[in-house]
Amino acid sequence: MADLVLHIGAHKTGTSYIQRRLFRNRDQLARKGIFYPDIGPNPAHHVLTAKWIPNAAFDASLRQTGGIEALWNQLISDHAERDGTLFLSGEPFSRLAPQQVDFAELATMLSRFSSVRIIYVARHQVELIQSIWQEVLKSGHLPNLRAFLKHALEAGLASGVPVDHAMVLDHLAKGFSKDQITVLDYQTARQHSGGILQALMDATGLLPDTRDLAEPAENTINSAPPALTQWLATKITAPRPANPKILEAIDALLVTRHGQKKSTIFTPSQIAAIRKGFAERNETFVARVQETQPDFKLTADGFATENLITPKQLDTRFGLDLCEAMIRL
Repeated sequence: MADLVLHIGAHKTGTSYIQRRLFRNRDQLARKGIFYPDIGPNPAHHVLTAKWIPNAAFDASLRQTGGIEALWNQLISDHAERDGTLFLSGEPFSRLAPQQVDFAELATMLSRFSSVRIIYVARHQVELIQSIWQEVLKSGHLPNLRAFLKHALEAGLASGVPVDHAMVLDHLAKGFSKDQITVLDYQTARQHSGGILQALMDATGLLPDTRDLAEPAENTINSAPPALTQWLATKITAPRPANPKILEAIDALLVTRHGQKKSTIFTPSQIAAIRKGFAERNETFVARVQETQPDFKLTADGFATENLITPKQLDTRFGLDLCEAMIRL
C-alpha cells in the first residue's frame, strides 16, 4: 500500500514554487517512488478541494474527468495500492472561509493509504497578512486596509485564509491525529541550505537531495513586487491591476527617495498591533505543535520598523514626484 503526503500550504509560503518544481520533475520523482500527479488545470492540486469548495475556474477541467467524485475515485484507485508515496499539494485545503474542506470526510476517503502525513507551513502574521493583501491587489481590488486588518485580528482570517494558525490545527483535528501533522516554520524552511523544497522533503523523509531537480521556469513563479510599490500602483489603477510600467516607476521613485529598504503597507502602529494581537495565540499554537515537534519555533517577523519604508514616510513632496512620474509615462 502507498503512503500519502498532503501539503496544505499555508498560502504565501512558497507553495507556487514548490508545486511548479515538483510538477516539472514529476517523471524523475516517479522513478524514485514519489508520485506527483498531473490532474489539471494547473501544476498544483487545488482542483481536489472542489468537492467542498466550489470554484468555477475548475469547471472545464472537471468536465473532462467526469466530475470531482470521479477524479477523487480515480486518483485513489490509481495510487492507494501501489508502492511509493503519493504527494499532493494545494493551499486551498487550509482555507477556512467562505467554505472549507471536510477533514473528517477526507480522512475516510484516504483510509486505503498505508499512512497519511499532513504538512502545514506557518508564517508570522505581519508578513503573512501583508502577503495575502498583496495577492488581493493583483486582481485590481483595493479593499479598505484598516477593515481588512481589523478582520484579521478579530476573526483570525484574511480573505478566508487562516492567519491564526491554531485554527488550522483545530480544523485538521476533525479528521487527523496530531501525530499525522507536521508543521514547518516558513522562515526556517526558507533558510534551509537546500531551500524550502528540501526542508519539505526532509520533513517527510522522502528525498534526501533535491539538487538534481530542475528549477521551474522563472516566469511561472507567483512573485509579488515590493509591498508599498504595489499598494500605491493599485491605488492609481484600481479596479484594474497595476501594470509593470507603473510598478517600475513607483519602485524607482521609492528607491531614489529612501534607498534599497524593505517596504510595507503597514504603519509602525499597525505592525505593533498585529504583533500584540497574535502574541498569545502564537504561544498557544507553538505549545501545541511542540507536543509532537519539541524543537518547533515560529520565527518572528523580520520587520525592523526603523529600517522600513512605511506609508507614514510618504510626504507631500513624494506625492508631487509621484504625479510627475505618472505624467511622464
